Amino acid sequence: MAPVKYDFNSGDHFELNYAANFERLFEPFAIAQQVTLPAGEYRFDRWCVQFNSASKRRWQFDYESWFGEFWSGRASQFETGIQYKIAPHFQTGISLQQTFAGLAEGDFVARLLVLKSDYSVSPLLTFFNLVQFDNEARNLGWQSRVRWTVRPGNDTFLVFGQGWLQDEARGLRFHPTDTKLAAKVQYTFRF
Repeated sequence: MAPVKYDFNSGDHFELNYAANFERLFEPFAIAQQVTLPAGEYRFDRWCVQFNSASKRRWQFDYESWFGEFWSGRASQFETGIQYKIAPHFQTGISLQQTFAGLAEGDFVARLLVLKSDYSVSPLLTFFNLVQFDNEARNLGWQSRVRWTVRPGNDTFLVFGQGWLQDEARGLRFHPTDTKLAAKVQYTFRF
């Protein structure tokens, strides 16, 4: 529910949200390292404050904050990001998601850092790149994707992915875990 929601003429956006949550776990769930929720029913209420600047701007800023009850305790979650665009070809951005949780089963801090960079050679050919780091899983991942639109509705994708695992917490050494290469063809039949 969004009891307060404003969309300004400038394209900026602000809202306040309320979410009543119900979750049923049929088996224990490891929500973080060394924090496992037991099976059972969970009801918790969350509030959110959200602000997004207009997507038409060269610099775009997004902020979202959730707070209140969380599973068997309380948590504050923040997501903030900034994007820079040189229309219509180039867009890059960075975002950070953080969760500070205090649960009956234990406390944890989860962080997800995401870097994105997209370049459109033309409306028919685009390169997408995404790099992200997750402190809970201690993994670093990179995905590079090429999308070529042969004609509208007919696309070819080539996706490369590489993963690394952090050797020690807060360390700067990583070792490779997996490398993937995939291709996809999408064809639309018109009749």
